[in-house]
Amino acid sequence: MNELFSIGFFAGLALAIPVGPMAIMLINTTLEKGWRHGVAGASAMASIDFSYALVVFLLGHAVSSFFSTWGQALSLLGAFILLALGLNTLIRNYKLLRSSAAEVSTAKSGSTPAKTYLLFAGATILNPPTALYFLGIAPSVAQFEYQNFFVSALFFALGVFVGSVIWQQALALTGTTLRRFAQNKIRVFFGLIGGALIIALAISLAIKAIS
Repeated sequence: MNELFSIGFFAGLALAIPVGPMAIMLINTTLEKGWRHGVAGASAMASIDFSYALVVFLLGHAVSSFFSTWGQALSLLGAFILLALGLNTLIRNYKLLRSSAAEVSTAKSGSTPAKTYLLFAGATILNPPTALYFLGIAPSVAQFEYQNFFVSALFFALGVFVGSVIWQQALALTGTTLRRFAQNKIRVFFGLIGGALIIALAISLAIKAIS
């Protein structure tokens, strides 16, 4: 069980560390909306990683068949959602850039941590490479002998969650630190950069999906 947890931990950490559109969106959201939103987004991403790891462990063959059939469509849908989020971020911060400093400091998004959690959970779900990543690990994990198959799957998925949530919360902390020291106009500039990067990465994901 300890070995399965360790494998899951490092698998979750390795999955979370590469900087992608979700990581950029997490830092940008924390910088714009604050620590509670960053924690919510980070927890959502780690929760979906946990869910994918558990499902792939238990239903590897079925998951593989599903993504071989629908993986491209889900990738395109995920890229479209990220594109929309990036455009929204870009437009919102552009409007704030043209506003006065007072307006920037008092602007409210109307969002809540619960909404942020759902947003990040939905965007992470529509990311087939996450499931395919765990499908690639599955053969190595399958070499272990299980006394209780479900408990073993749970330990592996918990390891993934812990590894993922540590890194995601570190990104949220980075956003919180930047927010603490950055002036309002600087936050807007970060928002513009983040929005542009999310759009660029969404387009690259769509190109990969159709190529």
